[in-house]
Parts: sequence; C-alpha cells; structure tokens
Amino acid sequence: MNLGPHLLLLVSGSDRVSRSPTSGMVTFLPLGQSSHRTHDRFILVSIINIVCQCQLRPAHGAGILEQSKRIVVHPLAFESLGVRSMSTLIQTPDVTLLIDPGVALGPRKPIIPHPREYAARNDSRKRILEAASKAEVVFVSHYHHDHYTPSYVEMMWLGSTPEFAEALYKDKIVLAKDARSSINFSQRRRGWLFKKSVEKYVKSYMTADNTTVEYGDTKLRFSVPVYHGEQNSGLGWVVMLSITSGDDKVVYAPDVQGPMENETVRIILSEKPHLLILGGPPLYLQGFKVSKDWMTLSLENITRLTAELPCTIIDHHLLRSSAWKGFLEKAFKVARQSGNKLVTAAEFAGVNNNLLECMRQRLYDEEPPTREFSKWMRLPEEERRRTVPPV
Repeated sequence: MNLGPHLLLLVSGSDRVSRSPTSGMVTFLPLGQSSHRTHDRFILVSIINIVCQCQLRPAHGAGILEQSKRIVVHPLAFESLGVRSMSTLIQTPDVTLLIDPGVALGPRKPIIPHPREYAARNDSRKRILEAASKAEVVFVSHYHHDHYTPSYVEMMWLGSTPEFAEALYKDKIVLAKDARSSINFSQRRRGWLFKKSVEKYVKSYMTADNTTVEYGDTKLRFSVPVYHGEQNSGLGWVVMLSITSGDDKVVYAPDVQGPMENETVRIILSEKPHLLILGGPPLYLQGFKVSKDWMTLSLENITRLTAELPCTIIDHHLLRSSAWKGFLEKAFKVARQSGNKLVTAAEFAGVNNNLLECMRQRLYDEEPPTREFSKWMRLPEEERRRTVPPV
C-alpha cells in the first residue's frame, strides 16, 4: 500500500499516555498484519483486495498549510469528496491517527442515492481502510453513522459489515466519546454496542472526553463534550480534538455546525491552531429543522474563526447544499482580507469538489441508472439494506 511521498515516517517505541485524573505508562508494540475473514454473502473481501491499488489524497493541499512541518493531514471522506463524513488521517513523527472512520449516504426524498454516490462511498471506504492499516490510534468523536463504522450489515446507507469494522479497529488504540454521559438516547445505545463489539479485538479502548494523551512529542487533547449544533437540538454532543506536535497545531471540530455555540468558538480559539477542520452548518435544513437565526449566528462565528486562524477547512453538513458558496461569501471576503485560507476538504487535498448529494436529482436526470441498479432500487427496503448495490 502506498500512502504517497508526503507522509512522515512513524517513530516506533514506547509512548507515554497521560489521562486526567490518573496517568500511567503504556508500551505500544508495532502492529502486526491483520487477517481479514471473508463472507460468502458480501463483497467486503474485494474491497480489501482492491484497496492496495488506492492512494490517499495528497497531503497539505498543494501547499495550503506550508507552515506546518510536523503534522500531515489527509482528508479521506467528506461531502466535498462525495459522501457524508469527516474522516481524516493525521500523522506526526510520533503517531498516526485515524479520525472518525465512518461513511454514510443520506436520504433526500423522494429518491435514494444515485449510483455515483455509491461509487464514491466505495472509494471512501477503500481510502479509510488503507489509512487504518497505517494508523495506531482511532478516534471516534460521536456515534452518528457518518463518523464511525458499526459492526453490522447495512448496505443501503452505510456499506458496513462486521468484517469491515474488524478490519478498521483490530489491534488499534480506540479513543471514543463517552457513551454514558453528555449523550442522547440513540447515541448512548450505539456507543454501548460499539464498545461491546470492538473490545474483542482492539488493543485498548479508552474514553476520550476531557482527556490528554501524549505520544512522544505529540499531544492529543480531547475537549469536554460540546453541542452538536445548537443547544438542546436533540442531536447530542461531540468531542473535539487538538493535535499538537512541536510548534504546529491542528484542531478537529466535527458537527459543531459553525459553531452555533459561542463557548465552542472560545474553546477553538483558545487552542490557536494553524489548521481548523470544521463541520459547517446544515444550510439544506434552514427553515425546516434549523432556524434562520441559528444560521446567522453560525456564519458570524465562521467569519470570526476565518479572520483569526491561518487555515480553515469547512465541510460536512454545509456542503449538502448547492448554495454553500453564497452562504460563505462574507467569510471568504474576511479570510482574504486577513491573509488566511478558507477551503473545503477537497480543495485542501488538491482535487475538485465533488458534491453529489445536492446534485442527486440532476444526476438521475443526466445519468439514468442501469437496469441492474433499477432492479435493486425496487427491492423491499430491508432487503436493500442487506444487498450490495450493483455499481
């Protein structure tokens, strides 16, 4: 597997792990080669075989973040790359970290995802699986399905299987959102099931909330839980992550939707990152599930962040709407005036934006699906969930 020329080499050996309120010494051994079981009913094995031919996106987005010398960032799966996700691979000289290894497609009534969306999902899962083969640590910020891969079969939206989940998490140090506190009911159940399923084959499983972990000169600082968008939205809480190596710092802020909460903005700015990976607001839900007032506050906070931070990747919910650029007009202007960068994950990676979900109806009009795919679409929903879409 080739991760490309930009990636930094891993420094092997023992690493110190510190946790609040207790700390201890943990020795991490080099990972061995994982074996992957095949399954007669599914084609996961073909994904694992094909992944050797798939390369990760170029690091640093063709020099967008030239000031960072020690932290290498690879966007793996985002809305700007055609799927619902914020999956990212981060490497420092001390540790390789896979963040939120989940992928999903979403409902946009009345039609299900187009074959090109399923193809993009397959490509994203290949990149994530390749990244997992290089990672020592996996972080799960919360338990929405576009941020982690569950251990069950679901082919209509997720493309998940127990075998794929094991390939991702086996022999990894997993740091995950606490499933017992600051969590809504659905994610509490998912988090409990996730821990129960992966504890059988991970190296270790640790609660991430408000924890600091150090690997050599690299520090991973996990935030207290912050709101998933607006306060009391019912969507729960997420954990943000700050990665520091030498003088460089990256903050990962998933699903904060702008942020919509001023306290979340304060936490981000207090870290003073060189790069912020930010989940934007759900513009496609404005006036339906999210009020215009919350969207206005979200834009104000995005603009504030872009004025103060050298580079911001903004993606995720925002790019499910074709109107995303117009929404960000003020933030783009302020970023230019400040000499800072505001880009999508695809642009950071040096490739074209590939917004598929917001183009779904157009895709069906311009690229009608094959007879085989149309036949799959007519299956009962439960059967579709168990059957690999023919793309």
